[in-house]
Amino acid sequence: MTQTPTGLQRIKGLLPDGTVVAHKTGTSRTVGGVTAATNDVGLVTLPNGQHLAIAVFVSDSQADDATREQVIAKIARAAWDKWSK
Repeated sequence: MTQTPTGLQRIKGLLPDGTVVAHKTGTSRTVGGVTAATNDVGLVTLPNGQHLAIAVFVSDSQADDATREQVIAKIARAAWDKWSK
């Protein structure tokens, strides 16, 4: 799952280059301008070798793909900033 080609702008999007992330994305259809689900779940390897488990689910959103992915990336980065010290 570290080679997952999808969702590169989600959990991995704002993490430092070279950060190992094993993750799985999920995205639903958009109906009537609302996307029911944009998700990414994974394990992030921290600099000290420990792992951070993270799951981010954006649901029932009218935002575009890039905005939904940016929300996931910002949450992942906040967790990284808190736990990588």
